[in-house]
Amino acid sequence: MFIRFFLLSILVGSSLNGMSQKSIHKKYDLFFSWGYNRAAYTKSDFNISGVGYDLTFKDVRAEDYVTTFSLENYFKPANLTIPQYVGRLGMYLNERTSISIGVDHMKYYMILNQNLEIEGQISPQASEKYADTYNNTSHDVPFRFLYFHHSDGLNYANIEIEYNFPLWTSLNMKHSWEVVGNLGIGLVVPKTYVMILNNDVDNRFHIAGGGISAKVGTRFNFFKYFYIEAASKNGFVVMPNVLVNNEKNATANQRFGWTQFYGALGFNISLSRKEKDNVESP
Repeated sequence: MFIRFFLLSILVGSSLNGMSQKSIHKKYDLFFSWGYNRAAYTKSDFNISGVGYDLTFKDVRAEDYVTTFSLENYFKPANLTIPQYVGRLGMYLNERTSISIGVDHMKYYMILNQNLEIEGQISPQASEKYADTYNNTSHDVPFRFLYFHHSDGLNYANIEIEYNFPLWTSLNMKHSWEVVGNLGIGLVVPKTYVMILNNDVDNRFHIAGGGISAKVGTRFNFFKYFYIEAASKNGFVVMPNVLVNNEKNATANQRFGWTQFYGALGFNISLSRKEKDNVESP
């Protein structure tokens, strides 16, 4: 029923005949969106040092983690923040430009049992099993040697400036299609689990660094106040302060690029929406 009404509204709006076309003002309108993402990461060097060891694991590979789809996992209010999500709250500065704050919640899991080049050293006091000097030589890295994940998650809390370019608008001004793009900057606030030399800690949320991002996507607005968005977002994060343990006698740092694809639903709240007529010659 809703789909029929939706399609009928589009057809009616597109077929209206008139000499004037109305342009909706979005200035100072608020908007909110929520959706879910998939992410991919570049290889990265992971440097970690503590009492008796100082190591760099090179070209570490990682993947995201997808929560099994179900109505309960993705739509039950208590579970909304468990999958990899994107949430935004913003305001239009004018008809084309907006500013917003949001969180991109990704999950970064180191792939288990990789063969990696290692540089550094481990003393017998830190680990008798792995004690050695490593000179950029390749070694199998099992779980107890090194494993980590930013699983709750790789939280990119950011502010973005966005511009939208209209492609199509129905004559009744209820539906439109546009291309959107933005630039962002923010903080990285992960909750990181680290296993190193048979010692592990599931750390607390912590500001580990910062990042930048850029997005391009498409948005379909319907009935003025609702929209569906799909976009690709790319970013780079630098984390010089990854937590390793509660004693704070070990440190880790990492930097890498990421790509994210997401879909989201949103709605607008009109604070002072006005319309004006733009008279066009036939």
